Amino acid sequence: MKRYLFILITLFSSVALAQQSGNGFAVVELFTSQGCGSCPAAETVLKKEMDDAIKNNKPVYFLSFHVDYWNKYGWKDPYSSIKYSRRQNNYVSATGSNEVFTPQVFVNGNTGFVGSDSKRLNSEIEKGLKSVAKQKLTVTVLQTLNDTLHLNYTASKADANANIIVAVVQKSVTTKITKGENIGRTLVQDNVVRLYEVYPVATKGTLLLKTNKLALNENFQLIAFIQNKQSKKISAATALTL
Repeated sequence: MKRYLFILITLFSSVALAQQSGNGFAVVELFTSQGCGSCPAAETVLKKEMDDAIKNNKPVYFLSFHVDYWNKYGWKDPYSSIKYSRRQNNYVSATGSNEVFTPQVFVNGNTGFVGSDSKRLNSEIEKGLKSVAKQKLTVTVLQTLNDTLHLNYTASKADANANIIVAVVQKSVTTKITKGENIGRTLVQDNVVRLYEVYPVATKGTLLLKTNKLALNENFQLIAFIQNKQSKKISAATALTL
């Protein structure tokens, strides 16, 4: 009888653990700028979460999008793009976030919040990890030809209401700032988005990503995820080192 009870307790414990851990993930998008004086604090928080994810093998994917609207205040961020500013604006409109600001972070396409809020960020990441992924996505690199990265992908289902987002991030960049709010500082920033493109979702296909003569090596990572066009909710994610 005792052995039977022990087996039952073990089974219930295993089920509870499986339900708690799920097969979830977290896509963390930080909107930041080298010209923003309050952004380095958020980047420090991001780095801490990144180190924890790597150490504990958590499926958490980090992207730092450098917006361009700070460029008019003295320092032009070399990694900024109007495309990233538009992405942030779209997020704010779709998720009902109060305003566009830096540092602002979105996790799995949910409502944005201040990027330096470490408690909130950790909570949102854990929530994503405990959830159940609604899609499956795999991506492999075929080749790089004529300044173009050729990728193969498979998704568990086609979705006309969703896109595949593909981004190449540079794991670490160091910049000495000579103007603006961060003047005199040397910033070390992580997972800076260098390439970014949007594609429709089928069950499988080939994606062509222009590398813009970027010399891809082990300091770069490719992150891909499936995102609803309207709600911005993310249903699947994956990553690979280039």
